[in-house]
Amino acid sequence: MDDSKIVVYKTFENPMEANIVKTRLLDAGFNCFLTGENAALVYPVFNTSISGVQLHVFDGDVEAINQFLTEDEALEGL
Repeated sequence: MDDSKIVVYKTFENPMEANIVKTRLLDAGFNCFLTGENAALVYPVFNTSISGVQLHVFDGDVEAINQFLTEDEALEGL
């Protein structure tokens, strides 16, 4: 496993949910970013179920992120 490799952690259909998770991760000290967000916001007919808003993280952080998100009660239901 290459800890510096960037991977798609999760794909969201809702840009707002993607931003909530991204913000929680950034606040917890994880580096991450979104792609596809602008297309979903600019083009109202953009079908996010096809490509969605993708949350990217470092491969080496995936296990810690899984643990963090599992324990983060603020994200329950997302």
